[in-house]
Amino acid sequence: MKNVMLLGSELGKGGAERSISLLSYYLEQAGYNVVLCILSGTDRTSYYKTCKEIVFVDPPTPTNAIDKIKAWRYRLNKIREIKRTHNIDVSISFLEGPDYVNVLTKDKEKVVLSIRGSKKFDKQISGLMGVVRRTVLIPFLYRKADKIVCVTKALADELKKYFHIKDERLEVIYNFYEPEVILKNAGEQLTEEEEKIFSKKVIITSGRLHMAKEHDKLIQVLKVLKKTDDARVMILGDGDLLQSWVALTESLGMKACIWDGKYQDADVYFMGYQKNAFKFYKHSTVFSLPSSWEGFPNVLAEALICEKPVVSTDCPTGPREILDVAISHHEPITKAIRTKVGTLGPMLLEPSDAVIETWANELSFWLNSAAPCSSDFHELTKRFTLDTLLQEWRQVIDK
Repeated sequence: MKNVMLLGSELGKGGAERSISLLSYYLEQAGYNVVLCILSGTDRTSYYKTCKEIVFVDPPTPTNAIDKIKAWRYRLNKIREIKRTHNIDVSISFLEGPDYVNVLTKDKEKVVLSIRGSKKFDKQISGLMGVVRRTVLIPFLYRKADKIVCVTKALADELKKYFHIKDERLEVIYNFYEPEVILKNAGEQLTEEEEKIFSKKVIITSGRLHMAKEHDKLIQVLKVLKKTDDARVMILGDGDLLQSWVALTESLGMKACIWDGKYQDADVYFMGYQKNAFKFYKHSTVFSLPSSWEGFPNVLAEALICEKPVVSTDCPTGPREILDVAISHHEPITKAIRTKVGTLGPMLLEPSDAVIETWANELSFWLNSAAPCSSDFHELTKRFTLDTLLQEWRQVIDK
């Protein structure tokens, strides 16, 4: 079997971290010799299953520009050494930073880049450095890679249109999931205090408190929704915007609760990071994804596995493909499209009153509708099975 390196930025709670961890585990289970290399971060906690060998490439903490250059040289030298001593045949990197390291340390091994999110629509790629990244650095990366694996077809189309990558160098492999594990965790008992939150219908969302996730827009939608529905919003995730979103909730005349294990009557519950999100999914009525950009939002697919109707933006990329909505153009939709298991809605980046009203109406519809059929959920989620998608990864490695 081949020797495979997986290269990531950190072990953490996010989607890319989940994907690289589980891929390392299942490739090792399939017989490959796998090493997972983590380039930064001091957190040694594995939130997901991983392969046995994890190497943390920790340069000294940089304090100035020269130190940052030294830190990059340290990473490059260390990864070259690991590739050589482990006789790596295939090196797969996740996210842009590890992609640079993977390409710059390339020798005889096959270099594969796993593209997890839009480079065209990511609002954090901005300013002069954003122009340099999009026009110089990212094209350099893609030219040097042997294979580029995208998590959605829309991302592959983006690379062809804006970065002129040829079809033969591109693959599309969706994220895979473990439905039996998800459903087992969904069955975990809530505490008595947690159960009280669900005395009213709950709209749940999950993701770090970050500008891309647009939690503030969902809070604004809730304010309008409460004219007709006595519902609550539950936000799973932590981040720097917590106090801002609490202040927003209160400024709109609603109550916010920062969860500490004790029930308080509130409209918006900020639950922080929850190791088992699925027990909360199970008891919620609707899952919502208000994001402005994603890659392949795991939380949306996981909500469908938990058989929860979803209301999501048509953001780049992922929701359109996860909900299997066929649209001929790539531009985000401006009117809601209702499916058997949820709604693909307009973007919430700078929403008009009409868009907020549309979102409130769609959430109200699903809050008050009978649950969709299990078969409709299964029809969508069967595309994300472990066996099928792991086989696609094996073909990339072995070909």
